[in-house]
Order: sequence, then C-alpha cells, then structure tokens
Amino acid sequence: MKKVNYLVMGVAFLAISSMTSCSKDDDAELCHECHIALPDKSETQWEILNASGGEDFCEDELRDAESSSYVYTVTDTLYSSDGIPLLPGEYGPGSANSQYEIHCEDHGDHDY
Repeated sequence: MKKVNYLVMGVAFLAISSMTSCSKDDDAELCHECHIALPDKSETQWEILNASGGEDFCEDELRDAESSSYVYTVTDTLYSSDGIPLLPGEYGPGSANSQYEIHCEDHGDHDY
C-alpha cells in the first residue's frame, strides 16, 4: 500500500512539474522590429527605430507602437526597400497622416 501511495505521489509531482515547466516565462522581454506601412497594392514599408536608435521595440515601447494613438516622427527622409521616399513628418494612427500604419513583426504573436 505504501508503494502505491509513493507511486501516486511521484506521478502527481511529475505531472505538476511538467505543466509548470511548459508555461510562458513571465520575465522574458518581448521585442519586435516595427515599420511604417502604407497599405496599398504592394504594402510599401519604411523601417523605423526605437527611442534609443535600435531596431527592436520592447515591452511598453512595443505596446505604444501598436496602439491606435501612436505617432512616429520621421526626422530624416526614409526610403523603402523599393526606394520610395518618406518625407520628414509625423506618421501613424494618431497623426494627421493616419493612413500610414505602424506594423510590428510577428504582429499578434503576443498578448498585449
């Protein structure tokens, strides 16, 4: 009888530990590259930088970039991969140029 109890406890312990080891790591930092997009037939894109000049938008900055009020200020002319210029100004859903959208890679792959 004692062997059965130890066996049951051992199986329960293994089951619980395997479920918790597969859960999402809450301390992992979530980062994605973002770009300005003009939704047209070709979806023209211009790469943008985060506040510190890097390519990845992380955590709060990523959440802000994907919000409906976000405005990205372009200070120097940007060029798409097709060579199409984007002049200095404000772009994004919260700007006067709201037809320009902000897209972040793996969009929808996070739980913000």
